[in-house]
Amino acid sequence: MSSPLFDLRELLAGRVAVAGRVVSVAHGSARIATAQGVVEVVLDGGGNVGDRVSVRDGRAVRVQETVDVAVFFV
Repeated sequence: MSSPLFDLRELLAGRVAVAGRVVSVAHGSARIATAQGVVEVVLDGGGNVGDRVSVRDGRAVRVQETVDVAVFFV
């Protein structure tokens, strides 16, 4: 169980990953729209505008999208 104060402390320390979407990409850095606002970070592994990313310690890593696959029962 977590408390709001502990969560805020972790966010400020940069230890908690924050999810967001890529807004713009230029020269290896990207602007990411998160629930806490827009941040500019280094984009690891490339990416495009609209990609979902996880931001942690000043770096953004693309999150793999889940794909729904049709399941057929025979």
